[in-house]
Amino acid sequence: MLYKLLSASSTSKTNITASGTSDHFSGPLSGLIRTLKTQGVMWRIFLTVSLLCWSADGRDVRCRDHTDEPVDWYIIYKAPKDPQKPTVLNPKKGLEYLYIDSKDQTIKTFKDPSKLINAAEGVLANTLRPILKPMKSMPEDFGFISYSDQPPGCHADNKFGHSKGLVMMDKTTGVWLSHSTPQFPFERDQNNFWPDSGATNAQTFICVTFKYNEFKKIGQHLLDIAAFTFDHQIPAGFHEELRQVTKKDLEKRPKRDASKVKTQDLTSAAGTSAGLTGPGTQFRSIAKKLYKGEISA
Repeated sequence: MLYKLLSASSTSKTNITASGTSDHFSGPLSGLIRTLKTQGVMWRIFLTVSLLCWSADGRDVRCRDHTDEPVDWYIIYKAPKDPQKPTVLNPKKGLEYLYIDSKDQTIKTFKDPSKLINAAEGVLANTLRPILKPMKSMPEDFGFISYSDQPPGCHADNKFGHSKGLVMMDKTTGVWLSHSTPQFPFERDQNNFWPDSGATNAQTFICVTFKYNEFKKIGQHLLDIAAFTFDHQIPAGFHEELRQVTKKDLEKRPKRDASKVKTQDLTSAAGTSAGLTGPGTQFRSIAKKLYKGEISA
């Protein structure tokens, strides 16, 4: 579980449970550029700047809003489908949602058909875009884990935790998306990530951007709750805790003490992410005590 604690202070606390370039330069820089050109190394400058601009252009790993702008965190409440068949007068399809994020902390309602929860250019698709592609197209320094007790296309034994979410990261920042939706993401496809069954009931999503080092603690949390991994790619050299979570056999994971409540204090990336300012928000993950005969959560 991931909890967020909101306060009016400058440093908010959060408690979470679950889960192109221009060739025009002026001033002193123009003289430097002319000198470098005469030395035949301008192409190196161009390559470096191009790579930096590509990274800043939006495919680094952060929570993103419906306009594809980075946010430190957001919370979504998806409304349930109307029990009656949707009509012109009562159009609830179970895809509308309430949304709040770190920018202004104002609740917004999304009913626009182009920005519903399953929209290919909506908030979830924008956030998940780093994984909505074949694995062979993913960068070598990128990893992700999708976990759920109700995964698409397979079954999770009840010895695994009653939890759902997704973590994805590079060696700079990453995202923890904790949610309640069965079979999500349905496919790693921008047009088919939302399961048809997800419209019926109300669902929640909490997305937080963290610096890479925090994923060591997040990986430990996933081990503590015995998360069931159904899709993943964690490269060698990433935190060992994350690599351990991908093991389907619990006996091959590190032994855990399920008799104690375990917590992890986390701080969001906030001002360390491009376009974001201010201090990080404090979060706390909680892995509850497991009682005899109870499923982990």
